[in-house]
Amino acid sequence: MLMTPKAAIALSLGLGVVGTGALYLQSNGAGLRGNAAPQPVAEMSETVPAPAIMAVGSADAATIPAEAALILPMDAPNAPLLANPGAALAERLAQADVAQTVMTDQPLSAFGLPCGLTVTAEAMPAATVALDVMDPCQPNARIVVEHSGLNLTGKTDAMGILTMDIPAFESPAFFTVRMPDGTTASALAGLPDIASYTRVGVQWQENRALQLHAMEFGATYGDPGHIWRDNPGSAARAEDGEGGFMTYLGTASVEDPMLAEIYTFPRDTLDNDGTVRLTIEAEVTEANCGQDTLARTLETDSDGNVAVIELTFTVPGCDAIGEYLVLQNLLQDLRVAAN
Repeated sequence: MLMTPKAAIALSLGLGVVGTGALYLQSNGAGLRGNAAPQPVAEMSETVPAPAIMAVGSADAATIPAEAALILPMDAPNAPLLANPGAALAERLAQADVAQTVMTDQPLSAFGLPCGLTVTAEAMPAATVALDVMDPCQPNARIVVEHSGLNLTGKTDAMGILTMDIPAFESPAFFTVRMPDGTTASALAGLPDIASYTRVGVQWQENRALQLHAMEFGATYGDPGHIWRDNPGSAARAEDGEGGFMTYLGTASVEDPMLAEIYTFPRDTLDNDGTVRLTIEAEVTEANCGQDTLARTLETDSDGNVAVIELTFTVPGCDAIGEYLVLQNLLQDLRVAAN
């Protein structure tokens, strides 16, 4: 906002003393002492005329005697010069246009959010990681998540957001996310309770309908101790020492899906002892009958290492639809003792 300058000049004029009198000096710098009479210095016997003030622009200014005119000092200060607000205005406007162009040229999503991939990882109970992926300019996109030999596919929502809770195989847990346009980002999370759990997983490509089954302490199919996709248990169950839990991971509705199931079993809080029998099974369906299958298993040991084994097998032909293929001896049974 521009300010209109206003200049004001104040003059203080001394008037002459009219009448007679005497000017006295004090006997000391502080004032008269006792009754000593003041000593006259000079007599003022006639009136001292007051100086006249000449009005600028007055018609009678020329008739005022020169000796009575008020003379202003030659070195009176001039009013300060104000910066011209219009100076370099075009240059400033051009700079503003450039800044606006930079902001406008930044890619934005349909919701007005800036484009760009961000990935965060947060430690959760039972050595699980909450992985959050966001790229507002890649909605409904197929993504790949990599962790310790585990590869999973996911799909962002309409806002470009994906959240996955992934049981980790090592700590620090390192995750890499790959987007369809080739961009990647990584995140890291420390898991102080990773040593309290044993993890076993199976991962496969395409819709091969693999299943991981854990039979805890002599359980058979349908028993409470039969932990699988339809009876997954929970992380709280593992924390309380009751048994393990199963986690299904991945999105099957994308192109070339990569899916997995992970079984988590507590080491330090277990109430029972015995054996947990592990098997991998596959139902023969119209979608997978006679198809070659690529898969891998992942197992942690007591030292925190992760063993990854690649698997290749063929699902029985379509005349076996409805039957189950059981892959035995691929995973080591877990022999555990109560604490």
